[in-house]
Parts: sequence; structure tokens; C-alpha cells
Amino acid sequence: MINKASSYLTSLLLKEQIIAAEDRETYEYGFEITMANLVNGMIVLLIGSGFHRLPDAILFYLVFVSLRFFCGGYHADSYLGCFLSFSLTTALCLMASGWTARHITTVVGLFFVSEIALWLCIFKMAPIEHENRPLTWEERFLFRKRSMQVGGFWTMIGIILWMAHWITMAASLISAFIAVTILMTGGKKS
Repeated sequence: MINKASSYLTSLLLKEQIIAAEDRETYEYGFEITMANLVNGMIVLLIGSGFHRLPDAILFYLVFVSLRFFCGGYHADSYLGCFLSFSLTTALCLMASGWTARHITTVVGLFFVSEIALWLCIFKMAPIEHENRPLTWEERFLFRKRSMQVGGFWTMIGIILWMAHWITMAASLISAFIAVTILMTGGKKS
């Protein structure tokens, strides 16, 4: 459905002579990615609202998407598969972080374990290429560097959240680290 909608929108732009015919693929891909991101955003808002943890869900989404963009990892074969796996990942991570937040000592230990696992994956594997988007050597270098920068940023945010006693937010951040680590590992094997 997303493919058809993006093709239709691109056809409208071509018909109105807003874009050139040689730019068709670029616009179709741009529309697809924009629509997919909107759907994922809606998924996060719905699941976060359903769990009565909207701020935690939004933080999870920001951490997850920013790390995944540069780290790469497993990708579903279709948009439906992507939306279903993302919905499941979001729901499981919010449930797990809710449980973890009630066990404060678990949060501290899990924060360090998830940090170590994430950084090992970044150093060893990032970025993980997708068959539809091969990376040049320069892009690989840049994406690895950005993976480390984004990971470092979220690590600092996690420490600040912990120090501010925003335990459920810190637990949501931890769950995003774990999800990205698992998807990187899964993406490397496929």
C-alpha cells in the first residue's frame, strides 16, 4: 500500500511537471520512507498511550531510530513485516522497561550490561549494510563514527536520567539499547 501511495504521489508530481522523469525513483523512495516513518511514529504514540507511558515510548523511539539509522541491522522483507516487528519490539521494550523500573538495582546492572553489549556491537559490526543500500568505504567510516557519537550521547542522557531519578525513562533507554543490539546481531547473521 505504501508503495502504491508513493507511486501515485510521484505520478502527480510528474503530471504537474514539478519533478523530472529521471527523479521518479528518488521521489518514490522518499515518499515511502516518509510514510513508513509516519506509521512508525503513530505506532509509538498508540502503544505508548495504551501503556500510559507516552514519554517513555517517545524516548524509546528517539533512541531506537537514531541508533538504528547509523548502526543498521535486521530489516523485514516488507513494510507490513516491518510495522509488525516494530510494534512487537516497542510493546515488549515498554513492558520490559516497566518491569525493570520497579526493580531499581536491576536498572543499574542492566544499564551497564546493555551499554557494554551495544558498544561491542558498534565496534565490531557497525554499520551493518542492507542489500538495498550498499555503503561506500567513506560512508561506512562516517556511519561508524556517527554510531559512536549517537551512542555516547544517549549514554550521557541515560546517566542524567538515572541521576535525576527518572527510572522509567532510563529503563526505556536501556530497552532501546538492547533492541538495537539484538537487531544488529540479527542483521549481521542474515
